[in-house]
Amino acid sequence: MKVRKLKNAEINLIEEELSKYTDKDFVKSFKYENLIVLEGKWLTVCYTNIETIKKLNMFQDIFSVGNVFGEIKRKFRLSLEGFTLISPNIINNYAIVNEKAEALFLYGRDIFKESIIEVKGFGRIAVFNKNREFLGIGLFDGKIIKNIKDKGWYLREGG
Repeated sequence: MKVRKLKNAEINLIEEELSKYTDKDFVKSFKYENLIVLEGKWLTVCYTNIETIKKLNMFQDIFSVGNVFGEIKRKFRLSLEGFTLISPNIINNYAIVNEKAEALFLYGRDIFKESIIEVKGFGRIAVFNKNREFLGIGLFDGKIIKNIKDKGWYLREGG
């Protein structure tokens, strides 16, 4: 895949997504210079260190580098690892669930409202356990958090 730096329009898409979950200060101070784009069928945005980015021109084809931060199709969507990276700064669009829901969610199950300790926001949300450890991504409709992808996915299907 071809590797390149982010374009300004792509940075704007990432800022828009980050602002759904974090505050303005985080969005402004985020290290966008640590992001690169892998061009394939869609644009994969990866987070890595500056030293690695400087050495990428030594390689012709690159399949992966750093952590996959998200993807750009029409919009930018944070990946599971992208959410993990920003999780300490998430203040909007999140839910905290009880221990039983945590276990079920990590097995790919959905979460019912009675298992939610705290929720802020609707739609695509970050899901945390009671210790505020990031568990995965869900879709909250006011009644149920539908599991989109969770940390257990790596063991079940991803790895």
